[in-house]
Amino acid sequence: MQKNTLQTAAKIAHRLGARDPYSEDHAQRVSWYAWRLARRLRLPKNEVEDIRMAGLLHDIGKIRFSSKVFRNVKEHPSKSILKQIKKHPDTGKTILEDQGFPPKVIDYVYSHHEREDGTGYPRGITGENIPLGAKIIGIADTFDALITDRPYQKRRSLKEAFLVLRKLSLSSFDPVLVETLITEITINGL
Repeated sequence: MQKNTLQTAAKIAHRLGARDPYSEDHAQRVSWYAWRLARRLRLPKNEVEDIRMAGLLHDIGKIRFSSKVFRNVKEHPSKSILKQIKKHPDTGKTILEDQGFPPKVIDYVYSHHEREDGTGYPRGITGENIPLGAKIIGIADTFDALITDRPYQKRRSLKEAFLVLRKLSLSSFDPVLVETLITEITINGL
């Protein structure tokens, strides 16, 4: 079941990639970093695989974005586009529920933009209320965004990315998880 579900996840992520090539590659990298962080934490194998799958699917709600959102990737989004972007966890949750994905995977996808201090979305939950898998994916997502060239933002060096993550660990991210990812990348590279 796990392998079939992972294959289904890859196919769904590929469909998003047909609309936005950056998203498919980003999903693969987020899944990779999240999987490595979960393994370094020595989480149970089934939990590691759920996190890996959720990393692959974390932005799947973007598949229902209007073409306008994908056309405007060269600039920072307007308020109306930002409002649409902030709905992607809800949309992703609905898509994954309809496809019969495991509840944990759905919860991780739904919660990956939540932040320790409650400033995240869609629910604005804090600390211990955020599932561990979602915290891991949120950090992996941010890390990849920092070290990858985007139309509106140049990539940062690893040193700069680590500094940003450490700064975010003062409010948005769990500092233990941030340091664990930094250790993993420092020891084993990208």
